[in-house]
Amino acid sequence: MNIWLVTTGSSDVQLTSNEDWNGWWQAIKQSVYRIRFNPSRAIDDDGEPYRLPARVLGIAYDQLPDRVKPHLSFPLVQNFTQELKSKAIEIDQIIVLMSDQENIFPESERETMRCPYWQDTCRLYPVLTDYFRTQFPDAIATPLILKPSERGLDDWDAVLELVQHEVESLHFETEPQTVYVSHQAGTPAISSAVQFSSLARFGDRVKFLVSSEQATQLSKILPSSSYLKGIRKQEAKKLLERHDYSGVEALLKDYPKNNNTTVLLEAAIQWNFAKFDEFAEELQKLSDREFACEVQERSRQWWWKAYEAAYLALVRLDQKNGVEAFFHSFRAVEGLISKWAEVHFSEHIDPNNDSPKLKVSILEDPVLNYFGKSKYTDRKEELRKDGFVILSGFPLYALLRDAKPNWKKDCKELTDFIEKIAPTRNKVFHRLRGLEIDDVFKSWLVDDATMLEEKILKYLNFVSSQSFSSLTETSLMKKVHEKLESAIAQL
Repeated sequence: MNIWLVTTGSSDVQLTSNEDWNGWWQAIKQSVYRIRFNPSRAIDDDGEPYRLPARVLGIAYDQLPDRVKPHLSFPLVQNFTQELKSKAIEIDQIIVLMSDQENIFPESERETMRCPYWQDTCRLYPVLTDYFRTQFPDAIATPLILKPSERGLDDWDAVLELVQHEVESLHFETEPQTVYVSHQAGTPAISSAVQFSSLARFGDRVKFLVSSEQATQLSKILPSSSYLKGIRKQEAKKLLERHDYSGVEALLKDYPKNNNTTVLLEAAIQWNFAKFDEFAEELQKLSDREFACEVQERSRQWWWKAYEAAYLALVRLDQKNGVEAFFHSFRAVEGLISKWAEVHFSEHIDPNNDSPKLKVSILEDPVLNYFGKSKYTDRKEELRKDGFVILSGFPLYALLRDAKPNWKKDCKELTDFIEKIAPTRNKVFHRLRGLEIDDVFKSWLVDDATMLEEKILKYLNFVSSQSFSSLTETSLMKKVHEKLESAIAQL
C-alpha cells in the first residue's frame, strides 16, 4: 500500500488566464464580503499563470465549476504526478493536508484581503480531488484539515504540535509500505512540521517528493535518509553547543566521517569523562600532525590536566550542572597542588598509593619548616608516630605555603581557598544535595562566571608558575571543539 501525503498552499492551484474573472467575481462577491480580489501574476510575463487566495478560488470553483475548471493549472502537483507515473508507482491513497483558520479569524477580521483566512486551502479540496481522480482513478482521496483553535499557522510551535497530532491520528486498515510526502506547499512552519511528523510516524518508509514550479526536470524522489541525515546534522550542532559529544557521535553514526572527525569525537568523549590521558592519547591519531604535536607537547606538562579540569568546570557551569561545576573546579586546584608536591618533593612522597603519602623525611628537609607552626603540631607528631601522612587537604596546603613563602605577595587569595573554600568543599562533597549555579559562586566567594574563571586561574597560575590569561587559552579541548564545529559543518 502506497500513500501520498500532499501539503497544499495558495499557489498549488492557479489560473491560466484572468479574462473571465470579472464575471466570476460578480457571482461570488457576496461570499467574499464584496472584497475586490483580483488575480495576479508573480512575474508579469506572457504565459505566466495567475494566482488568487486559495479560499477565494475554491469558492469560485464551488459556485461556477464548469466555468472555472478549464482555466485551472496545478504547477507543483502536476510535476509530482508526472514523477510518480514515470516511476510506475501505484498510489492507493492520497491524503490532502489542508488549512482552515475560521476559528481564529472572526468575521470582523475577514473584511480585508490581508487576513490569513483567505489563504486557507480547505475550499480547494473539491478542485484537487477532481484532479487526482483523473490522474489516479483507483486511489482514495481523503482530507486532513489543520484547524487551529488559538494560534495561527505561522506559529512554529503550535503548528508542529497540530501537525504531529493529525499525522499520528491517521488510521490505515493496512499499514503503508511507502509514504510519499510532498511538503513544499503551505507556510514554512507547516512544511517543516510535515517533514518532522511524517518521519516520526513512518520513519524510513517515507520518501519525499520535491520539485520546482518553473523546472519540471528538477522533480525527484528523495529517500527519507537524506532528510533524516539533514535533521540529525542540525540536532548534532545543537548537541555540540551543549558539549554533548556522545550524543553528537550517536546522531552522526550514519554520516561518512573522515578519520580526523572520528578521532576528534572520541577524544572529546574521553575529555567529557575527565579522562584527560585518554583524551591526549586519542588525539595523537590525528593526521593533522601540527596539532598532534601541540597536544603531545602540552600533555607532557605536569600542570596541564588541572587547566583542562578547570575548563571542564566552566563547561559544566554553562550546562547549569552545579554539582559537577563545583567538583571539577575544586579538584582542578587541589589536584594541581597535589601534583606540584609530587613533582617538587618526589623524594619525600610515597607514590605507590592512590592517595600519595608524605613521608616523615619531609621534617628533615633543610629548606622547609613544614608544620613548623604550633597549630600543626598534631600533624607533625602524626608524621613522627606513623611515618607518613596522607597528602591531601590541609597538610597539602601547609606544604604549599611553606615551600612558596611568597604566596602572600603573589597569591594572597590562597587564604580564602584554605580557610573558606576548602571547608565549604568538605560540607558540599559529604552531603547528598544538589547545587544551584549561585551556590557554586557563593562557595567560591565570587559573583559570576567571569570572576570564577579569574579566581581559579589565579590559583592555577600561582601553583604552576604559568601566566595564562584565560582557561580557554590553555585548554586543548577548546581547539578540539572548534575543529569539530568545522568538521560537522562540512558533512
